[in-house]
Amino acid sequence: MNSTDDRTPAGATRETPVALRLLVVGVLLAFAVSPTAVLVTLLGFGPVPAAFGTLSAVFVGPAVSAALFALGEKARDDGLSPAAAFGRGYRLNAADVLKLWLPTLLVLAVLAFTVADALAQGAPPWAIGLGMGLFLLVVLWLVQATVISSFFAFRGRDVARLALYFLGRLPRVTLVVLVTLVLAAMFAWLTSVALLALLGVLWVAVLLRSEKPLLAEVRLRFVEGAD
Repeated sequence: MNSTDDRTPAGATRETPVALRLLVVGVLLAFAVSPTAVLVTLLGFGPVPAAFGTLSAVFVGPAVSAALFALGEKARDDGLSPAAAFGRGYRLNAADVLKLWLPTLLVLAVLAFTVADALAQGAPPWAIGLGMGLFLLVVLWLVQATVISSFFAFRGRDVARLALYFLGRLPRVTLVVLVTLVLAAMFAWLTSVALLALLGVLWVAVLLRSEKPLLAEVRLRFVEGAD
């Protein structure tokens, strides 16, 4: 694998308090994902809306990656302001993240359409459960891939393999990520997608904390160990 995590800023500023960093990154994250929140809210329910709503998440990938980068230790250690760190993370990672998200969202859109249609047609519970399980498994893989891409410049196919590998390699991390995804989905269902977008930085912060073992092992085995 050819990799590097040498993403050093041109300038640095005094470290920003954690609360202020969360606030600024949260506002930027909410703004970046707002097209998805609006589209999902307007589409409503049904097989076709489920598919198009899934595709609209294309805005979420680069935004979450930028937020992860902005909240990461490197951005803080380098003294980047929250806004500068978010902008740098978006600029550095958007292309790599979209290479993962675009084909994966197409797969997820097909699964979303299939599950929604199965629900509408009264399909057996096992079939619906299977479809939902596959959907969630793909989302788990995509989250892991996004986290890796946010901090390391691996090739796309290497990120895909690492994300799949770590799903089983670190089951406790995978379980925590699964719980955060389920809680986020439940929160959006019970309240609104817009409110989830506004509070999304808290989800990103929890995700980043839970993924520390994964990031540490990637750095140790595939970056420092490759030198």
